[in-house]
Amino acid sequence: NYGLILGWVCVKNQIDIIPIIFYLGAIFWILGFDTIYGFQDINDDEIIGIKSTSIKFKKNSKLFLILCYTIFITVLTIVGLIMKFNKIFYFFMLIPIFHLFFYQIYNFNPKDPKNILKIFKSNNLLGALILSNIFIGKI
Repeated sequence: NYGLILGWVCVKNQIDIIPIIFYLGAIFWILGFDTIYGFQDINDDEIIGIKSTSIKFKKNSKLFLILCYTIFITVLTIVGLIMKFNKIFYFFMLIPIFHLFFYQIYNFNPKDPKNILKIFKSNNLLGALILSNIFIGKI
């Protein structure tokens, strides 16, 4: 995520609070999708003693994902407010919200490695949706 701050400084030639806030929010997106990814080999990780959010929140994984993704969406909305994005941005925020909560979390099955990988890979699309929405927000 340091690319958020690095890119901002390269373009603006100064550091601002906006990329730092976005950076912190993006950490929670990563925590969410990395937790999902970790369920693919959770049994092996437990055997060899690796510590992970997948293991730590194994019994409440969906609740942890809801928390992470809620923080991420909240931060993304705050960034939109600070940057004075247009109203279209907030309307199109429904797409990432739907994707995170009604696709990823709803369909998440920690016992199905194929399902886990499919949901994890869907974050590529989510990143493209968020980037597109940021561009739309500045129109």
